[in-house]
Amino acid sequence: MATNILIAEGTYILLADTTDYPGGSQLLGTRTHQIDLTSIAASAARQSVKVDFGDPRAATWACFAAIEFDVAPANGAVVSFHLSPSPNATAGNANAGGANGTDSAYTGYAGGGLANSIKQTMLIGNLVATADVATVVQYQFIGFFSPPQQYGSIIVYNRTAQAFEGDAVEMGVLLTPLIDQVQ
Repeated sequence: MATNILIAEGTYILLADTTDYPGGSQLLGTRTHQIDLTSIAASAARQSVKVDFGDPRAATWACFAAIEFDVAPANGAVVSFHLSPSPNATAGNANAGGANGTDSAYTGYAGGGLANSIKQTMLIGNLVATADVATVVQYQFIGFFSPPQQYGSIIVYNRTAQAFEGDAVEMGVLLTPLIDQVQ
């Protein structure tokens, strides 16, 4: 008899804004953790609160995102998604790339700034934008990642030339653990 290895989805983490993102009726599900993606400027970044991936934790996680722009970006411009892993549950302790573990602007270390500090984090992947404006929520699979430590913050880096929409009603980052099951 053959043995199958199947993938089961574990309990997701949904990073979205508590003041703008309504309950479970939204595209990605019910918000579990905080990140405010409102009006992130071109060439700016935002970090989430620190999340707990579990111990033990799934080896593989899938990242999806929903982003809306105020003005249509150029086709092919990207928003990059990064993980700042940490071995420590306390927000300000032991975060890669100078993240602070709170929902706030991400600027990295003072001496390196955003452009250099972001390189010390894990790139999960990119949302490749289309030239669509506010009424279009761009929902994409961003990539797979494996959290090397129990805790971490997600960093959303707007590398387009346009700001995100002025409210975060339909924006969020969905992290789904993919658990191997032998059957």
